[in-house]
Formats: sequence, C-alpha cells, structure tokens
Amino acid sequence: MTLRDEVERRAHGRCEYCHSQARFSTQTFALEHITPRSRGGLTVSQNLALACQGCNNHKYNRTQSVDPATNQLVPLFLPRRDV
Repeated sequence: MTLRDEVERRAHGRCEYCHSQARFSTQTFALEHITPRSRGGLTVSQNLALACQGCNNHKYNRTQSVDPATNQLVPLFLPRRDV
C-alpha cells in the first residue's frame, strides 16, 4: 500500500477539512502537509491529510490565522486533533 493509499483510506475518500467527497470532485485531491514542510513538517502518514484543492490552496503553508469573531491569532483546524 502506498502512502497516498493509506491517507485516502483513512480519510474515507473525503477532504479532511471540509468533508467533501473526492469522487464528486473534478480535481484530484492533494496530500496536504498538516505541519508544512517549510515549517519542519515531515512527509509521513501522521502529518498528511487528504485535502480538496480549495482547502489545500486556502491553507497553503499557514498553521494559524486571525479568528474573525475575536481578532485573535488562533491555530488552524488540525484533522488529527480537532473535531
């Protein structure tokens, strides 16, 4: 089993951020680094998430963002930790 197969199986064929289904997408889903490689993230199963192109492009290499309700800098959603 390839690393991609493992991540896709764990994600049940859905984007781990917005939960859209890969089978209905016109674009191939990406293996997204939860902790970006530019910030020391490794290319290992635990650090990869299946992501639609919209979520992957929106997150880019960020790990935090400003919460529009509080104007506070907060960590982004992490599919291995957050519900």
